[in-house]
Amino acid sequence: MIIVLINWRITPEKERDFIQFWSSTLKLNNAAGLIGEFLSRVEGPDFFEKITWQMEPSELENDKSLWKSETYISFVNVGMWETLDDFDRAVGSKMNSDPMSMLVYEAAPRRRAVLSPSAWRMGRASLSGSSSPGVDA
Repeated sequence: MIIVLINWRITPEKERDFIQFWSSTLKLNNAAGLIGEFLSRVEGPDFFEKITWQMEPSELENDKSLWKSETYISFVNVGMWETLDDFDRAVGSKMNSDPMSMLVYEAAPRRRAVLSPSAWRMGRASLSGSSSPGVDA
């Protein structure tokens, strides 16, 4: 299994349009090897006081000359895939590493990471067996 993280930084006035775009246009059509995919809004310490990991870059991490706006809402897309090859066939082969290829919704270039779990545990609860309302498979 691999986990793919994509950090989207969306201009506030485009948030609703972006969620609609992610939900219907970026659909994966039941891609082989997809375990699950979750688009989540990043919350700050005002949401929960025990947050200690700020996911936003420091001044040294990004060339802000590429940014369209310094005001944005962060979303993290977490995709769980059976193999890296499954991910690459369904999504990765379509990805562009050019920071200038931002979508109209984006305030800054997106960031990506691929994680290879070293160990895991399973709880008694399970994931829902279906996509959330309004999200195309």
